[in-house]
Amino acid sequence: MGGGVVAVALIFAIGGSDFAAADEASSSRQALAERPEQGCEAFAWPIVREQAWFNDAHLPRRDPGARLSHIDRAVELALAPMGKAHFFMPPRRPAGSKGYGGEAVFLGVPRLAVYQVTVSEDVSIDLFENGARLKPIASTDATGCTGVRRSIRYRLAPGDLVLIELSDADKASIKLAFAKAP
Repeated sequence: MGGGVVAVALIFAIGGSDFAAADEASSSRQALAERPEQGCEAFAWPIVREQAWFNDAHLPRRDPGARLSHIDRAVELALAPMGKAHFFMPPRRPAGSKGYGGEAVFLGVPRLAVYQVTVSEDVSIDLFENGARLKPIASTDATGCTGVRRSIRYRLAPGDLVLIELSDADKASIKLAFAKAP
């Protein structure tokens, strides 16, 4: 017998008029437990740095396929319609014909470490290092967080290129940050 049922039975035995209120409270607790967390506090790690970058009035805007020489920064990346987007390799998740996609290339990372890709919108993310698709080691996302939607972590080694592919975005541009994890 679940704890909520015991509490309802106990309240009913003590005072029948409290039965409806106790049952409603139990239902509310269950609904809250089943509802996913929302807002910035729902992220598994801090995203304050990325929020600040995304809110910068001078955030650089780049075209799809942009080559970026520095990590630890953000850009607003223009995306192409999925039918016209060019990808190094097909997205891991089959892309639909609707939506937008694109990629950005970073010229390597300086040392072996965990790095994270953070985006402002709901989008599918694939990351390649030196031509090989990498599996993420951790991922977190939240709805209702102003300006940040998802952050994914990867273990990267020093190398020549890090390519980030974005697919199935709802908008024609997205804010993208690539940085060493704090």
